Amino acid sequence: MRAMDAEEPIAAEAGGADGMESAPGSVGGEGGGQGCRSGAGSGADPQVGADPRAGTDLRAAGLKAMREALPGVFPEGDDLDLRDGRLGEELVEIGLTSVWGALWAREGLSRRDRSLVTLGILIALGAETELRTHVRIARTNGLTEDEIAEVIYHATGYAGFPAATAARNAAREALAD
Repeated sequence: MRAMDAEEPIAAEAGGADGMESAPGSVGGEGGGQGCRSGAGSGADPQVGADPRAGTDLRAAGLKAMREALPGVFPEGDDLDLRDGRLGEELVEIGLTSVWGALWAREGLSRRDRSLVTLGILIALGAETELRTHVRIARTNGLTEDEIAEVIYHATGYAGFPAATAARNAAREALAD
């Protein structure tokens, strides 16, 4: 089952593709996906020494965390194929396991706290594309618009006024969707 192409939210979240403008809830449905191939790309050899179960567990945890953060964006099922057949298509799968599976699915911080940290980091990096999605995720994780604004205000002291202004504009776009 093909869920989306690299122009949609998870691609940017997983590794910085430039198509984060797509609204959550818009899932590509071209069909013809190749099924779940965790750890191996088109004709690529699996990682040497990799525990295949670890990748599958991280992938499952990543899918669960993504679906909770972006409700309604990803169809149910373990056969979700996030590849699009284009250059760098493995980036989405890498992000699914390493960011969503290994980080967002961890215990130790609440999802709300992870959203606070993530917003601050993305503001400091000037990553407005990813910030738009994470503003929506922060709302899902319980942050209010006022709290998101406070994160942006606080960032002026550490990341600078231009970064905070860009973040404010990205947040306004995300909240307008």
